[in-house]
Amino acid sequence: MKKTKKALASLAIAGMVLSMAPVSVFAADEDTRLAGADRYLTSIKIAEKAYASADTAVVAAGNPNNLVDALAAAPLAAQEDAPIYLTDKADMNDDVVKSMKALGVDKVIVVGAAASKAVVDELKAAGFTVEEVKGAGRVETAEAINAKLTAPAGTFVVGYDGVADAMSVASYAAANNYAIVVTNQNGTPNGTVEADYIVGGTTRVKDIAGAKRLAGADRYDTNKQVIAELDFDFGTVYVGNGLTLADALVGSVLAAQTDSPIALTDGKTVKADIASNLTDDSVIVALGGTAAVSNAVIDAVKNPPSTGEFKVDTVSAVAADVFAVNFTKAPADASKITFEVKQGTAPVTVSATWDGAKATLKKSSKFVAGTYTVVVKEGDKELANKEITVTEQKVAKIEITSSKLGVVTNNKTNEQTGYATYKVVDQYGVDITDAALANSIQFISGVGNVEARKGGLLVVTPTNGLNLLTYTSGIVITANDRNSGASASATLQVTSQMGTLSDITLNKLTNVDDKELTAGNSVDVFYIDYTATDISGNPTNNYELLEQGLIFKDGTKELTVSSTYVKAELVKDPKDSTKGLIKVTTTNEPIDFEMPLTITAMTWTGKTSQLNLTLKKQAQVHSITLLAPDEAVASGESATIPFLAYDQNNKAVTKYSELEPYVTLSGAEWKKNNDGTASIKSEKVTNNSTTSVPKIITATISKSNSFSSITINIQKEVKADELVLDASVLKTLMQESKGGVSAAEQAIDFGWDEEGLSVKDQYGRTIDMTTAEKAQPYKVVPHSDNDSIVAVSGEATSGKTQIQLQAKDAGSTTVRFDLIDTRLETGKNVVDSKSVTITVLQDKEIKDYVMDEVSKPLYAAGTATAQDKAYNANPKVWGTTAGGAKVVLRGTPILSATVNNGRFEVTAGATGGVAYDGVKVVANKLPDTLTEASATLSISLLGADDAVHSVSTEIKSSKATPVAESVNVVYDTSFEGISYSDETITLKGATGIANSGLAVGVSLQAYNGGVKTSSEIFFEAKDQYGKKAKSFDTIYVDANDIGFAVDNSGKITAMPTKDGKVKVTAVSGSMVKTVAINFVDVVAAPVVNKDALKAAITDAQEVLDAAVVGTEPGEYPQAAVDTFANAIEAAQAVVDKADATEAEVATAVTALATAKTTFEAAVNPEVEDGVLTSAAVEAKAGAIDGLIAVKVTFPEDVSAVKVIGVDGVAQEKTLTDGSFANVVGELNVGHNVFEFEVTLSDGSTETVSITK
Repeated sequence: MKKTKKALASLAIAGMVLSMAPVSVFAADEDTRLAGADRYLTSIKIAEKAYASADTAVVAAGNPNNLVDALAAAPLAAQEDAPIYLTDKADMNDDVVKSMKALGVDKVIVVGAAASKAVVDELKAAGFTVEEVKGAGRVETAEAINAKLTAPAGTFVVGYDGVADAMSVASYAAANNYAIVVTNQNGTPNGTVEADYIVGGTTRVKDIAGAKRLAGADRYDTNKQVIAELDFDFGTVYVGNGLTLADALVGSVLAAQTDSPIALTDGKTVKADIASNLTDDSVIVALGGTAAVSNAVIDAVKNPPSTGEFKVDTVSAVAADVFAVNFTKAPADASKITFEVKQGTAPVTVSATWDGAKATLKKSSKFVAGTYTVVVKEGDKELANKEITVTEQKVAKIEITSSKLGVVTNNKTNEQTGYATYKVVDQYGVDITDAALANSIQFISGVGNVEARKGGLLVVTPTNGLNLLTYTSGIVITANDRNSGASASATLQVTSQMGTLSDITLNKLTNVDDKELTAGNSVDVFYIDYTATDISGNPTNNYELLEQGLIFKDGTKELTVSSTYVKAELVKDPKDSTKGLIKVTTTNEPIDFEMPLTITAMTWTGKTSQLNLTLKKQAQVHSITLLAPDEAVASGESATIPFLAYDQNNKAVTKYSELEPYVTLSGAEWKKNNDGTASIKSEKVTNNSTTSVPKIITATISKSNSFSSITINIQKEVKADELVLDASVLKTLMQESKGGVSAAEQAIDFGWDEEGLSVKDQYGRTIDMTTAEKAQPYKVVPHSDNDSIVAVSGEATSGKTQIQLQAKDAGSTTVRFDLIDTRLETGKNVVDSKSVTITVLQDKEIKDYVMDEVSKPLYAAGTATAQDKAYNANPKVWGTTAGGAKVVLRGTPILSATVNNGRFEVTAGATGGVAYDGVKVVANKLPDTLTEASATLSISLLGADDAVHSVSTEIKSSKATPVAESVNVVYDTSFEGISYSDETITLKGATGIANSGLAVGVSLQAYNGGVKTSSEIFFEAKDQYGKKAKSFDTIYVDANDIGFAVDNSGKITAMPTKDGKVKVTAVSGSMVKTVAINFVDVVAAPVVNKDALKAAITDAQEVLDAAVVGTEPGEYPQAAVDTFANAIEAAQAVVDKADATEAEVATAVTALATAKTTFEAAVNPEVEDGVLTSAAVEAKAGAIDGLIAVKVTFPEDVSAVKVIGVDGVAQEKTLTDGSFANVVGELNVGHNVFEFEVTLSDGSTETVSITK
């Protein structure tokens, strides 16, 4: 049966899923199953059946976490007429290599995570031409692959983790040429996408205008919606596991050939309606083994359960914390079924999980005894309203599971211990042996004490003098639960066998990472899978029973091992100490050759089991192959020589410590990279001839007689040969100048800001013109054929330099850029030239205006710091011609910039007065209730027609924490004394250090504490917002003896005191970047004598310590004390500063001396024995002298003095002889104007105002 085709088209599909194979490859006459030994062999099987020969093959990663990386690999394979193979991303599959060679493959396209260095190197070594197609992440990888495809006409959009959703549409996309686009984690695709279908819910993919959404409650329901919506041929139907997906990925290749659907199963059911579309001739094909797709699932696809009425069958309590609801059949849509549990009127929270036609309602704790109602609904329809009576959980059954009592006798003390096992279940049949409820059970025996231990173990300790082995008729153990009344009794036969185990079998050696047992590696841990039975014949893994039942080496828990390089011992399971594991490890000792070994386990009952293993020789480099450098090697250069090195187990060896001691190089040397790996660097050779000079490089491993040799041709000395002009950086249209308005301008440089220029040497290699020393003899000089149309200025050289272009009068002219070798004489120094035609338009030719889109959301950081402000959007505003071409605008046309949401803020250009590229907007911090925001940025500008125009664009913000997507180290070797080579920045002498900006207090990350660094050497992390303002988690410097140090934030705390190299590492999440800094010709700072400053601090501190704070004469004001203490602290900071100069020390000494003098002068004055003479006359004259320094008793002519005002504030305080001096002294501190009322002896009064 085939549904009617819809008119849908285009190209490209998802994940390694859809390579085009001939239709007749997999014919089937009956139901079948496609299953290889593993996913890699399955891919080989399909490839070899699909293609008898092929020139090209596609290789993708088969690792579970990387399946999504290859989402677009299949259309690329179809386009290239190539089969798809799977490999482990860390190691190229040898069987795949053999298969590709058998098909005659010459070129291999490696996609996504499979494009690792190990895989690519192995493919190259095998003789294939390799092309890598990958991006920084899964989204970018899909984009990179789709970029190589013919433009698709239709598109599916799936979520970031939507592999299963992609699988649902995979075969349809292949048959109908549909592309699959992967969104970012926030559910939006990069850029603008015209989608036909969205696959998956809104949590995975945001709404896209014009696109129809195919989504269900889960991946299986989505699969159901897809199969119901799209047109498939049901002559053959494929069924794949919706969790593992790997087999479904490979099987979708087949489905695409016959327009067949892929139905996804959870291992038990298939939600999609397949049966109604099947005919008698339809074939069901299982993708994978029975563990992935069972025979029962296949039967259910062909013969689904009864379509009778869907209703509730039973509702019951099945555990102390679980209710079970059984239905007559599985629901069509489980998301529509709701459950409400109440005890009386109080709602009870439960979580529902489905298993076919059964729903389990689990409570986070036990149900309290009582009556509960369970209401089940499908939408608004009530399916059931049931009452369940819950009784308090209790011990319902006690079972002594042993039939024999194992007896162990201590050889030293002759004390006996008996062992047996037991089990306890509650009224629901749930095992509660180790639950607290079982603690109320009392075990009793007439022969002594019985202790119940965790793990269901009974330990019998006989009464003194009793011999358990004499109880030939058996020993009775009874158990009683004091709370429930449950009881049990058993008569255990006493066995004369020694120990607690009747048998043990060692099955196999296991390792969580599937590693092999290898000598010299004590880190890797292995465990032996075993089967043990106790004396009663019951299976057991109880640690105590194993401990008492196995024979160990004296004083240990070790089993017998035939090799001293391996140890096998009984240990407690870290997850459950009642259980025993047999742990196997190797020593650190190396061996010279692979050796067999035997591990033996023996019980006291005489049973023996042996496990025969092979101990692999420790990993050691065994073979090496030198490869030719990727680029030409010129005179005076040291090239990196690629190589492939493997140990005797055919595993790649890359570490310096594992290569340098064993591989001898000639014509080259080993170099240790910052990450511990090794590189081979060729010796520098000078070539002054007119032809290339051969250089032979060899690598020898004497132990394995491995030898490799290559010859590289040393070319003539490097020189600049070609200037490359990226015309897309320059806009070829500019607005004419007018009046006094600043002209339209644009810039071009070598990449430090605008980019657009680059230089290649004679060997086609790009020269780093911004930082490389070899770039410094060259510069680019601009020339305009008509300066009255376009004026040019500036030169582009190494470092931070630019060429400026300025529009003048309307017209067209050619701007030429000459690459100059400054070492040659004028007239002969032009190496190469490039030209571009610039047209300056009249105002009337500008018809409209447009603003750049802001494609990425802004990080909602706010504007508190420079770092926050770095998360800005800076869209440019352009004029446009009638044909829509962009025009660079003159002057400052922006009148205003606004946003319609307070969650954003315009930080530049809000009130206009800025150029076409001058508007900046940031996102303010969001409240806890919001995770994102959006707004419209509107910019008004004065157009060339003198009318006001408005342009706008949508902007968004997010509070998602910035996550580094790449980490880089920034440096500038255009400065004297700074150079870079092989991940090492070299700073030579004081000049190099000074030009680098490195100094105490300077940060090695772009932003530290919100402040941008002043260093020319720093780390920066580019995040998902496209900005380079993210702070690092930590920056650290390896231990060194040259004194260079930084704190965790990367701020330099000490500069080097001598020559040496340090490694600096920056960490941001999972991203790590390491660079070495080599300090050469370090001039140690002179030793500055700080003794005088230290002595001054000691003296000042003594003065401060002796001072008393107060208002009494001889005491000091608090403000004066604080000021003096701060001065002492500042002086101490100079003492503590490691690189303090003599001038700084001298200044500190002077400053502290001044502070001391000022402090001592601030003391409250002592009262002098002065006399208020002629008080009456002076009062009449309007002044009283001597109030600053007065005697204790009043003068003869004064009978009273009252304070009535201080600094204009009314007061009233009568002074006595005893208080006069104190009050005046108090007023003297911190005040200026005093008013007194003086009463003379004749009774008259005078008001006196005194200004201090």
